[in-house]
Amino acid sequence: MRRCSPTNTSLPISHIIVRPNKAKVKQYNNQSVGEWTKTVIISLSTIIFIYWYRRSISLQKNALNNTLNFDRCNLYSYQQIDELKELDLSNCGLSHLPTDIELWSGFTYVTKLDLNNNTLSELPYEMSALRTLDILFLSENKFETIPSVIGTLSRLRVLSLRGNLLNLLSATNLPTSSLVWLILTNNKISTIDPNIKEVKLLRKLMLSHNSISSIPVEIGECTDLELVRLANNNIENIPREVLTLPKLAWISISGNPISTSPKEVTKLIPENELQIIHSEVLGHGASGVVYKARYQDKNVAVKVFKNQQIKGSDGNSFDEIVINGLINHPLIMSSIGVIPNEENTEYKGMVMELVQDTHPLGKVPSFSSVTRDESPAPESINMSKKQVYDTIWNICSALEYIHSSASISHGDVYLHNILRDANFAAKLSDFGASFVYDRQNNAELAGIFERIEVLAFGRLIQDLFLWHFKTTVPESLEKGPFYNLLKSIVQPQQSERPSFSEIKKALSVLPEFSAAAERLTK
Repeated sequence: MRRCSPTNTSLPISHIIVRPNKAKVKQYNNQSVGEWTKTVIISLSTIIFIYWYRRSISLQKNALNNTLNFDRCNLYSYQQIDELKELDLSNCGLSHLPTDIELWSGFTYVTKLDLNNNTLSELPYEMSALRTLDILFLSENKFETIPSVIGTLSRLRVLSLRGNLLNLLSATNLPTSSLVWLILTNNKISTIDPNIKEVKLLRKLMLSHNSISSIPVEIGECTDLELVRLANNNIENIPREVLTLPKLAWISISGNPISTSPKEVTKLIPENELQIIHSEVLGHGASGVVYKARYQDKNVAVKVFKNQQIKGSDGNSFDEIVINGLINHPLIMSSIGVIPNEENTEYKGMVMELVQDTHPLGKVPSFSSVTRDESPAPESINMSKKQVYDTIWNICSALEYIHSSASISHGDVYLHNILRDANFAAKLSDFGASFVYDRQNNAELAGIFERIEVLAFGRLIQDLFLWHFKTTVPESLEKGPFYNLLKSIVQPQQSERPSFSEIKKALSVLPEFSAAAERLTK
């Protein structure tokens, strides 16, 4: 009988029970799940990357197509731009604008619209949807009346209709509760409606080169008015209520019967005494080209006029030429002389000193500052106390000279018209808004014109102190002689302001300014 030994016992493989190590199984399972998760994440990331890459390429192609299809002169092209703030449709040859209210309503953020140099004669009333519009340019078009829609633009502050065909200035279609700057230069305006008094916030009114013969007394109710341009009209008289407005500091009236046309020019320079170097152009302007030249063995600048009838924004070009020929003062950047034509009836140009390294003290007024220079010029920031006091003395001396000795009002006393040289010596320049008045035969009117300019001089002092010392004057000054003088200069009661002779005399006894006067004589 055969014995069965347990060690020799054999079973079918199907009956063999394998008992795996539990720790190793758990580790294996965790590794498998981790690898699977990693694979899924990489796959999803790849899919997402490919999707967004393709979408980015598509967006770039669409943007390129939109750019290629963009038409600057088509309002509908601007619909694709989000939060658009400025619309420039100037020089587009537009004779009309769309009447699509949905289109205009889409320009929710637009604050500036430039329609200059087109052929527009009317505006669609649908433009009333421009609720945020702050600045509107309509210059050099064909408007015969102020479009009625403009009166609905309740936030409009600046409006220019220069170079159109307007014959009437009326407040009827103006935004009377918001307008501060109105430019109507070079139109055909012959009448100003008394209702202009309704534009209560008006600060800057530009009406040069029109056909105005009468100024309504009602403008005297626009008590915020600071600057008025009336050159080249037919004005014989301006109501006292207008001339004595409490904030009026800048005025131009050249080319009117009320001003005195300058007759004599003592500084004539025949063209044959000049060697004009036409290959060396120093500058271009609306009224002419400035060349380098030689005169009496010295380098000079010669401005050759393009047209005696050039119509600027401020004054009369003929008066500017002649006035430059009358002035002779070391603190004034005037011409050395003027160039007569062959008949000595008109002037071909001006000869000016060629001064190296000159810079203005201020930047011209902006749309936000309106009547005040925007800020110091880049080359004239951080002026020292000495430089500020020297500037005040120099400009006071220059203004005292033109008013007392020549009966000339500068009309544009701003720091952007004050030039300083390499030694920081300040000089008065730019007589584009200047005019001559008759002190001998009308002393009262002469005094008014001078005291208007006294306020402009006060504003100049205020800007110098604010910009360079962060001080508002006269309020922040220590009470004393300078405080009292400056307070009298900027006071609203025009008749109580001092003359420039009185101002210069008062400054001369103050140590800061007497020192400036001494430095000037050295």
